[in-house]
Amino acid sequence: MVELHHRNLRDVDWVLLLSPIALTALGCIGIHSTATGPELKKQIIALVIGVVLALIIMLTDYRKIIMNIAPFLYAGVMLMLVAVLSPLGKTVNGNRAWLALPGFSLQPSEFAKIATILMLARFLANARRELRILDLAILMGIALPPIILIRLENDTGTMLTFGAIIASFCFLGGMRKLLLAAAGVALVVGLFAVYPHLKEYQKQRIMAVLEPERVDPRGYAYQSIQSVVAVGSGGVMGKGIGNGTQGKLGFLPFAWTDFIGAVIAEEMGLIGVLLMMLLYMALIWRLIAVAQGSRDRPGALMVMGLVCLIAFHILCNLGMVVGLMPIMGIPLPLMSSGGTSVISIFIGIGLALSVRLRRFVN
Repeated sequence: MVELHHRNLRDVDWVLLLSPIALTALGCIGIHSTATGPELKKQIIALVIGVVLALIIMLTDYRKIIMNIAPFLYAGVMLMLVAVLSPLGKTVNGNRAWLALPGFSLQPSEFAKIATILMLARFLANARRELRILDLAILMGIALPPIILIRLENDTGTMLTFGAIIASFCFLGGMRKLLLAAAGVALVVGLFAVYPHLKEYQKQRIMAVLEPERVDPRGYAYQSIQSVVAVGSGGVMGKGIGNGTQGKLGFLPFAWTDFIGAVIAEEMGLIGVLLMMLLYMALIWRLIAVAQGSRDRPGALMVMGLVCLIAFHILCNLGMVVGLMPIMGIPLPLMSSGGTSVISIFIGIGLALSVRLRRFVN
């Protein structure tokens, strides 16, 4: 731990701390306009908990967390994922991904992302600068347990994010170019091999992007179409907060979750979208700057793993919102309704702030 004094306050990256708070607040506006239940209250509570945890973690030495605490966090999260598959698990919209606890529920797969990033950074801290087959096998050994458990929960979207985490650490860890090329080819072949075995609704969602004219607009293409309509109808200035029709009137189902970006575009227009993108750019910019200034390899790898995770979520979600990618249940970071997701990202922000505070420490 470190004492919080004037120098610490001066060294805090306030843009890195305030930009995710602003993004969550912007998401709360969209949730307030569209959600009918207690989602807004839960999101605000998650924001408060997340900020408190970020500040506590900021004052904790990230090296102790990575090298000493990470294995216990990883083991604890794996137990939580197993518990989700037990009677304690809760199914929502076909996904058994929530752990039902007295008074609230958690989505352990969100914590699993951070725990896996910590474990991968811990392993690569002492690995060769040029990864070999054995190193890749160990990386996969760390990432596969949560992937398998999340697959059993039928949460395909979250499972895909682990692919992005693995790919980012393979690249950042220094995998040989030949192995990277082979992995890329294997990925493409794997996608073609998996497609025939997908469920019908998953195939229809892919077809809704590739050949929308062949898909029933009232079926699996409905959400994509309504999202694009919401984005286009916002114009430059938007219809005004609370005056949207697609999300507020229910034409866009569950708008406060995966399609919160469409709500912002409809109600705040291009101005709101630009504000959202500027906040995301500021967040990612400061995270990259922290990684560049890190005094050691595990700190840099951990922060860049968080960057890749957030960027993957943004690209996939906004791709879904504008109809360029199939719907796959990947939320917009910090803005989509989901308390566990918000808290987990703020945990990552706290770790990055810890790296920032200790960039001059031996």
